[in-house]
Amino acid sequence: MSVLTLRILAGIVVAIAGLLPTRADTHIFAGAAGTNSGDALVFTVASLFDTRSGYKLPMVLRTNGNNAGHHRGDTLTFTALSATDLGTGQVLGRALLGSRLAVQVTDVAGPAGGAIGFWEGDGENPGNQVTFSVPVGTTGGTSSFVISENDGAPGSDPYGHIHGREFTATTAGLYTVGFRLVDVSTNGPGGGPLHSPSSVLSMFFQAGPMIETIQPATNGMRVFFRSAPGVTNVLEASDGVTATAWRPVSVGLRGNSALQSLTDTHPGPDVRVYRLRLLNIPP
Repeated sequence: MSVLTLRILAGIVVAIAGLLPTRADTHIFAGAAGTNSGDALVFTVASLFDTRSGYKLPMVLRTNGNNAGHHRGDTLTFTALSATDLGTGQVLGRALLGSRLAVQVTDVAGPAGGAIGFWEGDGENPGNQVTFSVPVGTTGGTSSFVISENDGAPGSDPYGHIHGREFTATTAGLYTVGFRLVDVSTNGPGGGPLHSPSSVLSMFFQAGPMIETIQPATNGMRVFFRSAPGVTNVLEASDGVTATAWRPVSVGLRGNSALQSLTDTHPGPDVRVYRLRLLNIPP
């Protein structure tokens, strides 16, 4: 069984199958490659989140609350490692004392007319408006937010773990978003930064429901997808490419941001269309 087509509708994702050959807060830690002036900053867990890892941040269209009209998923928190206190961060891989780390949104690719928004909060609670927006097609962007909680004073700890920040997308589809760490301190040579910028971390943001693949199983057909936490998903099916008579073929499954699957235990004819229906939209 292979996926022939995929099309996203409002609150629904549809995939056609034919008999053919066949994360709660998510934390991304920031530190440095070394403890010498000029050493580059690094995302210490980049391999868990980059586009080669298979990770995607699922986002759902919010219909109420501060983010109404925008797709938002689980909270993504960039955390600067502590240079001093094992109880509040990690000394290994930390940036230099006196550095002040920020994250730039450098690149956005995705559906035409779409944009990725950043919402600043108050340190614990989400904000009520977009702080800045980066449209699809942007390259070399410099819009940024500080992740260290210091003021950049000489010798101050660069640690930072700030809640209440959110990312949103305006249009359904798959986005590739590039992030880069920069040191905005002035404690380096000539009044510049202590660290050079990191390489760009490119991540997938999935706005709206999306079926990733369909695979045959011993008890039917397994449909794989990702869903934002708190959203209950039901797999529906229709026979034939016209897809006019939909019926549920699974029980509801609550999303958890990871790759999940629902199984159609009676796949039936040669061609069947599948879609995910979202039973609830959390605020």
